[in-house]
Amino acid sequence: MRTIGLTASRNCKLATSHPSCVTDAEAMDEFEALVADAIDALPEQFQRLLEKVAVIVSDLGAEAHAYGHYFGDGLAQERFEDRIVIYRDTLVRDFGHDRELLAKQVERTLRHELAHHLGWDERGVGDLGL
Repeated sequence: MRTIGLTASRNCKLATSHPSCVTDAEAMDEFEALVADAIDALPEQFQRLLEKVAVIVSDLGAEAHAYGHYFGDGLAQERFEDRIVIYRDTLVRDFGHDRELLAKQVERTLRHELAHHLGWDERGVGDLGL
């Protein structure tokens, strides 16, 4: 299983209508486990590609208006440190009412950001169904 870094220690501020609101350390660990499961579900060759890419869980998705974000210059360049950020707050806000749906969206988001690392632009990633 891959180590997942954390940024932003803010607790979620979600409406109480979402019973899975991530507000304590135990719940945060559950989300991190979903990200780790998404990494483990990747084909082995893609898991190997992620060995040099930090995967970070953050609660800054509302500010970024995103579920995930890729930072770096791609696999071909290797000039800058690459990282994938998975935004817990927006994913839980929009999909946290159903754990299975949340897990699927975490996996989709990870794959989407990995496709950017491989060189696909937003349109190309969309054409892949991600």
